[in-house]
Amino acid sequence: MARGLPEKEEREARESRLQLAIEHDDIDLLHNLIVEDKELLDRLSRDPFRNTPLHIAAAEGKFEVAMEMFILRPEFAHKLNPEGYSPMHLALQHKQYSIVRALMTLDPELIRVRGRCGITPLHYIAGEAKDNEVELLAEFLCTCKSSIEDLTCRCETAVHIAVKNHNLEAFDVLLGWLSRVHLKKILSWEDKDGNTVLHVAASGEPQHEMIKSLARQRDVNVNVKNFDKKTALEIYQVHPRKKQDVVDELQQKGHRERFGERLYKVFFIPNLDLSLSKFFTVRLTFLERSAIYFYIEDKSTREVILVVSTLMATATYQAALSPPGGYWQDSSSNPLTNSTEIAHEKPHQAGKMILSGSHLYLFTSLNSMTFLISMCIILAASVPLFPGTSLVCCSMFVLAATYFSSLTTGFQNYNDVGKKLIVGVFTVAMGLVFGLSVWIWLRRARVQRKINASMRRIGDF
Repeated sequence: MARGLPEKEEREARESRLQLAIEHDDIDLLHNLIVEDKELLDRLSRDPFRNTPLHIAAAEGKFEVAMEMFILRPEFAHKLNPEGYSPMHLALQHKQYSIVRALMTLDPELIRVRGRCGITPLHYIAGEAKDNEVELLAEFLCTCKSSIEDLTCRCETAVHIAVKNHNLEAFDVLLGWLSRVHLKKILSWEDKDGNTVLHVAASGEPQHEMIKSLARQRDVNVNVKNFDKKTALEIYQVHPRKKQDVVDELQQKGHRERFGERLYKVFFIPNLDLSLSKFFTVRLTFLERSAIYFYIEDKSTREVILVVSTLMATATYQAALSPPGGYWQDSSSNPLTNSTEIAHEKPHQAGKMILSGSHLYLFTSLNSMTFLISMCIILAASVPLFPGTSLVCCSMFVLAATYFSSLTTGFQNYNDVGKKLIVGVFTVAMGLVFGLSVWIWLRRARVQRKINASMRRIGDF
């Protein structure tokens, strides 16, 4: 018994020196203690609920020791202390954002650690983020996309938390990010009482701007009822501080703007020099909203569409090379053999299409339209994977040029007005499609660089 007492006192002395190392952010002292007692950190990790050295360093903003402790014992970052908080939770609570960003970079899954009441760091920052802190919320979302799926013990998402805490800045960032990554279905998720985000916004102290923003979303169903059999409109209408324009928004599912205002907002191109959080709050452009309608989440469905589009392009290209009736094999310039006898063949040139007149125009128009649509679908699937699919896009451009060249040379009359109109229209359309694809990719690349710069990790967003 007497022999064990000095050992216990020695361990306590080392733990006191460990606290001193954390307090002075001294990595050398930390490693000296580990050399003296190789089981020092092992003893601290046996207790399932305790304030580990990483908890203490994160809360006090001791960056060097916190990072060294994470390297030595990564499991400390996932442990909860007796109050139910992880080191990242504590760093957020004490506004030690440099440590938060470092932990997030070293292990993105720390954003998903469930603490007290199932609250993750994403939930916490969604409820507390103000002013510059919303930038950290945007970085969380970009670093760990799947963290948006996490629920609290009340089955609430981060959007529920932002609305419940009347945090309009965080709500705008969340809504903009969900729109751009095609995850607005999360707005329809229900908490333990069956309340969607819209129900929460209409309850208690109503959030008028949030309600109007949610009502305008295509994926938000304003007729959904909670477990009390009430819609968001029914909850909002009985509130003494309701606003009639918000009621109208819920009833009409989006108000009609004047043409000029709508035109400006539809084609408004956001400034990519904005911060990441500000970028997410900018209204979606026409192209971004169009992409939502064409976005297909199921991989098998996308593959089927791509295969069918490829077959369409092949069939229409082959039809342009081998039109109905084929091509003349020889040339003939005399329609009459004598003054009374009609020739069996009309004037023609070798290598020109036998089909002529309205039938030729109809065939060329429909075939070119089908070819153009198939090209658009293939490019739409290729542009997001650029520059890896750059060769595919170049091949499509060469294929389109060859297609329209064959149309140009196939008409009998070089000055045929119908030929010039058809070829001109579809050539311009194809040029616009390729030009638009390049422009979309350049914009996406700039956004990608902005997002990846905040993520500081290798991989696609």
